[in-house]
Amino acid sequence: MELLGGIQRMQHAIQTPVGDPAWRPEVSRAVAQLKAAFAEHVEVTEGPSGLYAGVIHDAPRLAPYLDDLVGDHRSVSTALDELEGRLAEPHSHEWVRQHADLLIREVWQHRQRGADLLYEAYGTDLGGET
Repeated sequence: MELLGGIQRMQHAIQTPVGDPAWRPEVSRAVAQLKAAFAEHVEVTEGPSGLYAGVIHDAPRLAPYLDDLVGDHRSVSTALDELEGRLAEPHSHEWVRQHADLLIREVWQHRQRGADLLYEAYGTDLGGET
């Protein structure tokens, strides 16, 4: 599943009324799908031949920003695990909604920072950089 689809699924799931018996199962599925999509994103970006390796090769000046994005990966993965764990607790719906909403914003911001970094690496001509 694509990361954008996972985010959208999570947004939809947490907007379901809490009284609906399908709320917890829907949110659980959405968390699992977002976890899978995010794990795929991390693999594609951080792997030895991943996107970030290409950026370091082509625009080494951006390495510190890549470190920030890798930190985002750890933060989001931890938050997803915590969210998944809290779903098993009864009466956790408000906590889950609040933290899912924060997580969605964090993932959106991460995607934007990644897009900005790629633009900086490949869309900006500094001349003379090797």
